[in-house]
Amino acid sequence: MKKDEKINWNLIIRWAGTFLSIAILYYLFRQIGAEETWAAVKKISLWRAAAVLGLVFVSRLATWGRWHTLLQVQSLRVRWQDSLRLTFAGLFASNVLPTTIGGDVVRLAGAVRLGIDTALAAASLVADRLVGMTGMALALPFAIPAVRIYLKAKSATGASAGLALPAFFPGLMQKLQRALKKVLDNFGFWLRHPLILARALGFTFIHMLATFLIVQILVEGMGESISLDRIAGLWSLTYFISLIPISINGLGLQELTITNLFSALGGLQPSTSITLAVILRVVWMIGSLPGAFVLGGIIGGNKDPKSEMEC
Repeated sequence: MKKDEKINWNLIIRWAGTFLSIAILYYLFRQIGAEETWAAVKKISLWRAAAVLGLVFVSRLATWGRWHTLLQVQSLRVRWQDSLRLTFAGLFASNVLPTTIGGDVVRLAGAVRLGIDTALAAASLVADRLVGMTGMALALPFAIPAVRIYLKAKSATGASAGLALPAFFPGLMQKLQRALKKVLDNFGFWLRHPLILARALGFTFIHMLATFLIVQILVEGMGESISLDRIAGLWSLTYFISLIPISINGLGLQELTITNLFSALGGLQPSTSITLAVILRVVWMIGSLPGAFVLGGIIGGNKDPKSEMEC
């Protein structure tokens, strides 16, 4: 086999993981029943739906604010219009397009075409991920009480835990620690500018709070309840599990994780959890739609991504 014909096992694994996750999700959906799931959807009032859509865009704007803050370094001053366009283009690529072209790659390509130094643009994207991961890591301890209750209940009944969380959680934390160390070793510049990091982390907290409120509004709209701190813990677990590169853009894996975690650890009915997972995927896609207007110009090679918005 020629070198250029070498099998891309990473791509195969991602597609296989995507199809497997979707297949399992479909099986769970069939087990629960379409009628029960649709009944849960119909419980959500119009004002709750409007509030969710509003919070989705608050969340999207907060992610833009975080990256834009990190770009305001040295003598570089990126216009907010440009970073906003690139942020939404990246979100659209990540949440809507079923491809391996990640949102960070799209943002990097657009930033370079704007004249931003490639190394600086790449560093800002990694720092952006680091700040986001830091925020989620700070919420991770909120999941511990739910995990303890779940394991205690299972041990009392002698039943199998059913989730791979006990074995997976320590490994997850080890991977997180290694990732944080690697990034910290290579991105000392932002560490020398704590005010920039603090502002970026502030935007992360806004994004996280908006996300948690979206989940709470949807759950309560379907007739159940869950505390905000438990949502924070379970969502942070979902976030880190979804980072495992075994599916395309987390498609299927994120939904499967939400369905299992919020049922087993959050105390929600399976029909509520799977409906929540599907609705969240839809609202993330809706919140990313503005990026469709600029993504074509970035991928197509336009020198200035903003030209797509001005045509």
